[in-house]
Amino acid sequence: MPDKQDEILNEVKELKSWLYGREGHTGDIPEIKAGLKNHDKRIRRIELIIVGLLILGSGTIGIINLVGG
Repeated sequence: MPDKQDEILNEVKELKSWLYGREGHTGDIPEIKAGLKNHDKRIRRIELIIVGLLILGSGTIGIINLVGG
């Protein structure tokens, strides 16, 4: 029966092969990096939409206060 250190080492090696690839296969790291680039664009768009909605909402409230007050 293998000891715990050998089991842990084998699991780490298996995880490394999944992430970085082995035997000519590409691992998950390039896909993860590509996904992060697209994620940054998506967050930036969401931030701009939220800011635009806040400006529009505050402008609408200001106009309502001018007309009603």
